[in-house]
Amino acid sequence: MNRLLYIILISAITIAGFSMFKQNDIGQVSFSFADFIFETNLLVFSAAIITCLFIILALRKSYAATKNLWIYVSNKHQNNNIAKARLSLSEGLIEYTEGRFEKAEKVLLQHVKHNENKLLIYLLAARATQQLGAHDRRDNYLQKALEAYPDASIAIGLTKVELQLDHAQHEQALATLKQLNEQSIHHPFIITCLANTYKRLNDWDNLKDMLPDIKSYGKLSSDNFLSFEVLAYKGSLSNLIDTSKTKPEDTASLIKNWQNIPQHLKDLPEIIEHYANQLTRLNATDEAEKTLRLFLDNNWQESTIILYSELDVIINNKQLEVVESWLRDHQHNAYLLLALGKRCISLSLWGKARNFLEASIAINPMQETYLKLAQLLEEHINEPTLAQESYRSGLYLLTEDKNNLASNKDSLNSIRGTTSLKIVKT
Repeated sequence: MNRLLYIILISAITIAGFSMFKQNDIGQVSFSFADFIFETNLLVFSAAIITCLFIILALRKSYAATKNLWIYVSNKHQNNNIAKARLSLSEGLIEYTEGRFEKAEKVLLQHVKHNENKLLIYLLAARATQQLGAHDRRDNYLQKALEAYPDASIAIGLTKVELQLDHAQHEQALATLKQLNEQSIHHPFIITCLANTYKRLNDWDNLKDMLPDIKSYGKLSSDNFLSFEVLAYKGSLSNLIDTSKTKPEDTASLIKNWQNIPQHLKDLPEIIEHYANQLTRLNATDEAEKTLRLFLDNNWQESTIILYSELDVIINNKQLEVVESWLRDHQHNAYLLLALGKRCISLSLWGKARNFLEASIAINPMQETYLKLAQLLEEHINEPTLAQESYRSGLYLLTEDKNNLASNKDSLNSIRGTTSLKIVKT
C-alpha cells in the first residue's frame, strides 16, 4: 500500500514538472527562515523530493531486512536453547531414575529458564534433593514451582505433602494439608491424605472428627472407610485410659464413650474385643465378661471366645447356663471348654471344672489349661500326682518339647482314663 502511494506521488510530481517544462514555466520555490532564504526552481525541488522519498524507502527496506535478520538469529538462538533445555530435562530424568540424584539436580536446572516445562523440572529437582536429605533446597524448588505456576498450587502442595511423609515429617505434612484443605475445601484426595496423616500420628480423636467428611468426600470404598472408622474409635477408646494413673472415673468415662459408638461398629468382633481389653486394663473384668458374653450369645467368633476364655471372673449360675448353652453348637471348641472350666472353678464346681478342662486339653492342649487343671487337682481335688503331671505337661508345652508332651499326655490318660465331656453335679 505504501509503495503504491509513493508511485502515485512521484508520478504526479513528474507529470506536473514535465507540463511546466513544456510551457517554459519551471516555477519558483522559495523558503525563508529568519535571515536565511532558500530559492530554487520547481524542477530541482521536485527532484530533491523524489530523491528523499527514494532514500526513505531504501532505509525502510534496510531496516526491515536488518530486523528480519535479527529475528531469525534470535529465533535460532532461542530454538537452540529450547533444544538444550529439552535435552537437559531428558538427561536429568535419566539421572534421577538411575539414582544419581546430585547430578540429576544439576542437569535439570542447567537450562530451566528456557524450558516450557518448568513445573516438571522443579518438581523433579525437589524429589532429587529430597533423596539427598536437602529439605531446604527441596522446599525452595517447590516454592519456585509455585511462583512459576500459581494455578498449580494444589498439585505442588500435594507433592510437598508426599515428600514430607516419605521422610517422616508428619507434623509438617499435617500443617501443609490443613493449609491445602482451606484452599480447596472437600477436595477428595486432600481429605484422604489428612485421614492417613492422622492415622500415622495416632491422632484418633481428630480422625474420628473428620469421619463425616471422609465418608462424604473421600471417595473411599466401603471397606476402606470402615477401616478408618474402626481405627478411629479403637484409638479413641484407648486414649481414655492412662494405665499409670488409673482412676475409678476412667471406667465410667470408657463406658459412656462406648455408648456413643455407632451400632454397626459395636457388632464387629474387633471393636468388641478392643473395648473388653480396655475394660480389663481398668480391672473392670466383670463388665468385660458381660460385654463378651452378650456378644457371643448372638455372634459367635473364635477370637472373641479366646479372649473370653482368658478372663478370670466370678459369674452366677444363670450366667453359667448361658455359657453352657453354647456347647450345643460348639462342643469341640477348646477355648469355650477352658472358659467353662474357669467359670466353674469360680463357682466351686470342681467336678464340672475338671471335666471341662480335661475335655479342652483332649481337643487342643494349651499351657493355661494345664496350669488351671494342675491348680484344681492340687488345691481342691487332692490329686497331687495328676497335678504334677499337668504342671509338667504345661512346662513341656511352654518349651515346645512335643515328644515329652506326648509321653506325659499318655501318662496322664493312663491314670485318668479316656476323658469325655460330662456334666458332674456337685
